[in-house]
Amino acid sequence: MSSEIAQVEGCEFTTDELQLFHRYYKYDWQSAGLAAAPVSQRIQHFVAAVDPAADSQRLRDWLRTMGIVDESEKTAQAKLYDRFERYDFAAASGFNQKLADVYDTEDVTRYGIGERMERAKAQYYNDHVEPLDYDEYKAYMVVNAPKPVCPYQDMWDLKGVDKESADTDKFANVKTIDIAQLLDAGSTDVLTLSAINRFLDAAKSAYDDRYFAVAVVNSRCSGPEPMFLPALDSPDDCSEILKAAMRLRIELRNLNRAKPVVFFANGVVDASTLGILLSTPDIITSEMFCVSVSPTNKSAQAFPLTALYDWAHLASGQSKVAEGTAEYILCHPELVLRSAEWMALELGTGFVSHRKFASGMEQVLLAASCPPPHTRDALRKACAIESVYAGPSKISVWEQEVHRYFAPLAGGEKSLAELVSELQQLDTPWTGKYLAFVNAPRANAVAEARVAGMRVVRGLEYSQALALELLASIAWSKGTREPSKLFGNDKAPKLADILMETTGSVDANSGALQSEVPGECPFAKMYRKNPDRFKHVDLKSISDHRSLNLK
Repeated sequence: MSSEIAQVEGCEFTTDELQLFHRYYKYDWQSAGLAAAPVSQRIQHFVAAVDPAADSQRLRDWLRTMGIVDESEKTAQAKLYDRFERYDFAAASGFNQKLADVYDTEDVTRYGIGERMERAKAQYYNDHVEPLDYDEYKAYMVVNAPKPVCPYQDMWDLKGVDKESADTDKFANVKTIDIAQLLDAGSTDVLTLSAINRFLDAAKSAYDDRYFAVAVVNSRCSGPEPMFLPALDSPDDCSEILKAAMRLRIELRNLNRAKPVVFFANGVVDASTLGILLSTPDIITSEMFCVSVSPTNKSAQAFPLTALYDWAHLASGQSKVAEGTAEYILCHPELVLRSAEWMALELGTGFVSHRKFASGMEQVLLAASCPPPHTRDALRKACAIESVYAGPSKISVWEQEVHRYFAPLAGGEKSLAELVSELQQLDTPWTGKYLAFVNAPRANAVAEARVAGMRVVRGLEYSQALALELLASIAWSKGTREPSKLFGNDKAPKLADILMETTGSVDANSGALQSEVPGECPFAKMYRKNPDRFKHVDLKSISDHRSLNLK
């Protein structure tokens, strides 16, 4: 037998024994029909069917060092604490009322919140299930804590990893919108008009007072490249589907003002539906998340102006994102935004490993069950606890280039053509690679439209920007490519009026636009009309309002 597992000081088991014990721990008990079998039955099967030379007593001793003990060997006290730890508090009536006290703390750490949560669970269990003393429980756990002796145990610890999907149904106070259930039958890679309208109806139903928060998930998000939010359908006339997508974005933003809306984006988001994702600031991703907004991307070429307002204000307010970053991203021919870039752009609330995404989701949903007005704070604290470092961003390493070449483009000091000429003169490997879009006419048109659109949108309030984005997107879908024609309408109709216009082919469930479009901060409107009036105001201290654009 190989000796890959090294010995450590104080370990009473030999290297060969540790190798054997690892085989036992990783054995496929599900296939053997022993997934729920007691330890003694598993050991008996392993010795009889896998390795007759295994010493069952030594194997039992090794398992005991990790706290794995056969049910017949446990004391009444140990069985009580097992029942307590297995109790489903998420489905327990009234437990969510205690969550406000759990998250009412400045100690937002896994240990700090974990101890407060454990105390709340013990109190509830003692009051509603069976007698349990928390201090005695903690003392018992300290004395009987597992004492692992294998130096590699942490590498195959499966705590929190064995859940394939989160059980969202047990969180009665959280409205779950499952994208997989909204899609048309047999269609998993496209968001049709009827699917968007079903999404809109689900969002409207979430205003019910019994729901404290809204979770958007995709239960079919699996495989090597799981699709979380698929592409918009592309019929011959895209007007109605673009209007429906805009209605949905507005509804989600309005809903988020009433209660927190969180997206659990554990997969690919298509460039055409990015605006839907950005309808809320609470977005949790994993390493499976990615979105390509490259001008060479087929979907981005079909719907290049999605989320124009969000991109235009990426570096606004108190954001640490460098000016010009949006231009750098939206013209880049190869860049794919993954969780590391997403978090660096301050577009996500947290990153949870795919291996523990389901269990992490349940912890966040439990916090989201906390009654208002504490719901949003509890949700974000739970997210912070479950989150880990997403890794280094590929954009951060180009910060100097972004500042030098793309910030002037964002500020209107140079045109895209002047930028291209400047980069061509540098004649470096990165510029040659970056300028690949110039030689592709459609990609070049996408880049020009995006740069021109963001420049115009930065001078508009929110609803005006959405109206312009919608009109420009419809015009683009009909073949218009010149930026002056896409964004040259100084007297664009109001967004609500555009959305009310239909061709008669709209789905009957789409309904009229019932909610008011969120407006810009009134201060920004007054400032734009007369900047000199506010010279005495410290703009920096108040500019963290996302829709406050003073440029």
